[in-house]
Amino acid sequence: MISGKIEGDSVEYFVGKRMKARYEQVQCFSREEMERRFCEVREAMDEESVDVLFILEGYWEGYSQWLIGDAGAEIVVVPLDGPITACYGDHYIKEGEKYDREIDPNYTVMSLPVEPVHEDIRYVRGFSGYEVRKQLKGYEKAVIGFVHLESLRADLKEYLSEIFPRAEYRDISLAIDVRKAVKSAEEQVMIRNAVSIHEKVMAALPAYIMPGRTIRQIDSQTRKLCHDLGSGGSSCICSVMQYGKDEEGPLTYQSGLKEYPQRPLERGDRIFMMLEANGIGGHFTAIGRNFCLGEPDEKIREYWDAAVKMQDFAAGMLRPGVTVREIFEENVRYIESMGYQTNQQNYLHSFGYVFGEKPYLHDESEKMPLRENMIYVNHPHVSIDRGKNTGKALYDTLFAFDTYLVAKEGGIIQNKVPRSLFVIE
Repeated sequence: MISGKIEGDSVEYFVGKRMKARYEQVQCFSREEMERRFCEVREAMDEESVDVLFILEGYWEGYSQWLIGDAGAEIVVVPLDGPITACYGDHYIKEGEKYDREIDPNYTVMSLPVEPVHEDIRYVRGFSGYEVRKQLKGYEKAVIGFVHLESLRADLKEYLSEIFPRAEYRDISLAIDVRKAVKSAEEQVMIRNAVSIHEKVMAALPAYIMPGRTIRQIDSQTRKLCHDLGSGGSSCICSVMQYGKDEEGPLTYQSGLKEYPQRPLERGDRIFMMLEANGIGGHFTAIGRNFCLGEPDEKIREYWDAAVKMQDFAAGMLRPGVTVREIFEENVRYIESMGYQTNQQNYLHSFGYVFGEKPYLHDESEKMPLRENMIYVNHPHVSIDRGKNTGKALYDTLFAFDTYLVAKEGGIIQNKVPRSLFVIE
């Protein structure tokens, strides 16, 4: 058992028994938490007047892991009541054919979970629209809801049209997005665990970052430390995002899981360390800070101070009822009033089992009002004026990168790492 405290109340949750691979996060949530998630989905289904829900490609935005405890399902079938069915592989079952738990490599490379995370979830190979039809009353005029309707492939569409020739398809992704993004008490405990991992890694980085060390060495050591402390999965980003000398022009920008160069660090370098990793239970958070080998130029300090002010301005608007689009537009006006420029990057998005949940910027969800207890990354960018070299590198900016809780009084930062330039002499 692991315990945490939320507003004075003890929250306990069971750490699941199953680990499919070395770095997969165990299922850590209670029966009550899983049932809360079932209810959230079904309330959205009822509001949107759909008879059954199909979640397609649920690994995007963490849908499958959130609802069934596993990211590998091809389709998740959610009826208004009764068991939820997680379907693995792209085999569409014919009329009269039964579900089969045996793995056929012709259909899938995903293995089924050893045990369910809740008795109302069943894991099967293949997908049967005929079984769904049996469960629906008046299926001739059924309204089928979808998460990720844009992922409906031609072969699945043809299969469904044979079974439900007059059904209406309705995308209800946004209706569930805003519910999933609100974090429960148990989820907030897990989020704080991920935050604590980031805090420990940030505290250790000054011992790693020194002249002579290569970008690749720092990147590898940071990833290993995150994993040793409890982060897991190939999606975790624990790496050098920017590096170079400001006096020589725009810094080199790299992100993702690329192979980093064998470039040794030198005095005068500035590197930006990005941590977007999860903790126990698989929930992600994020933090990013600049490390300077020697005193940075005063101009860089000036840009950093502006970036922190811009982040504070955005955080003050992370309140229920406000949209991320409103925050972005107000923040552009704010930073321009200070004499600086920004860019169009999506710097406001929610976190969960992946580091990009909706609602977020530059998407149809950007006008969905925020709700209390959503978790958001907040990292507005201040563009660096380099004269004739301005704009020659992607994201030639300074920005503070932190995770916030949406609250009535404004966003509450989740870590205790100082928002400053870290100078290593």
